[in-house]
Amino acid sequence: MLIIKFNKYLTAFSLLSMILTANLLANEKEAPEQDYFQANPIIAEINGKIIRFEDLRDKAAQDAAQALYDQLARLLPNLVLNELAKSDAEIDPNPQFTISDDMVTLFYKQNRLENRGSIDDLRPQIRDYLAKQLHQESVYRQYNEALSKGLVKSYLQAPTEFLLETNVGDGYVRGNKEANVIVLEYSDYQCPFCARVQPTVTQLIKEYGDRVAFGYRHFPLPFHKEADEAAIAVECARDQEKFEELHSLLFENQKNQFVEDLVGYADEIGLKDVDQFEKCIVKEKYRSRVLEDMKAGQQAGVTGTPGFFIGTFDSKTGRVRGELLSGARPLQDFKQSLEKYLDRQS
Repeated sequence: MLIIKFNKYLTAFSLLSMILTANLLANEKEAPEQDYFQANPIIAEINGKIIRFEDLRDKAAQDAAQALYDQLARLLPNLVLNELAKSDAEIDPNPQFTISDDMVTLFYKQNRLENRGSIDDLRPQIRDYLAKQLHQESVYRQYNEALSKGLVKSYLQAPTEFLLETNVGDGYVRGNKEANVIVLEYSDYQCPFCARVQPTVTQLIKEYGDRVAFGYRHFPLPFHKEADEAAIAVECARDQEKFEELHSLLFENQKNQFVEDLVGYADEIGLKDVDQFEKCIVKEKYRSRVLEDMKAGQQAGVTGTPGFFIGTFDSKTGRVRGELLSGARPLQDFKQSLEKYLDRQS
């Protein structure tokens, strides 16, 4: 019995090997003489219809493609210089630099590193960092010169831009509501990373509020037990034009968001009709709005909080088309993305 089973497996394995070998041989015959790198390769063919990477990709696939490109773009210059150095003595694939004390001192002062430690403590780290920076700059300079001289041809291609779509819906919008560019936040009032990024959002509104719309939709996570009630409460405060006041207060008080806490904030934010506010929360008047926000976020690719869509905005339809930044990202990440879309509008 064991021999019979083994023979069955052996036969199946042999058949599979024959199929794989046949496919490999077929692919070898069909492969072009010059098989260049492609950012949008053919993935499949269905009834004569060509399916390419861009037809199939989602955000995860796009992120993987971008990571592959970034890594290859880092590796290629070093490989090129090592090859060229074999026949060109002027090429230095491994340039070394001596970092003087003056260079270290200048870097320490320019970057205001006093709070990180004394200059003597940080000197080895600064020296190592500057040496690596100069090495990298030299490698890229030599590589770009080789490209301009025609000593090397690069077929490396970055993946094309991948834009996601969502909608403001009934979300709260501030800043320039008629702007063509928007930052649309999906967030959770009990999410620590959401609270951490709020000063960044405030700074963005301060700098771009006259040119950019800033939207907010709810995305309470299931393991934050009071986050959905908090979201409903903010919508109830919105009825009395106090959305922003309660919005800010809840991020400052993430552990105190039970219904009695939420009702207690009414006086603090200056609500005129506390009874109406309390009834609105208890009866969950805006439960459906919160659920609709979550559904829209999930459909657009939001998997955690905070999530920020930055892109073009149609104020008439509420349509947003752009990229998704996830997490409590630094201010510069937001500004870089915003400037890109603002430049396209000019």
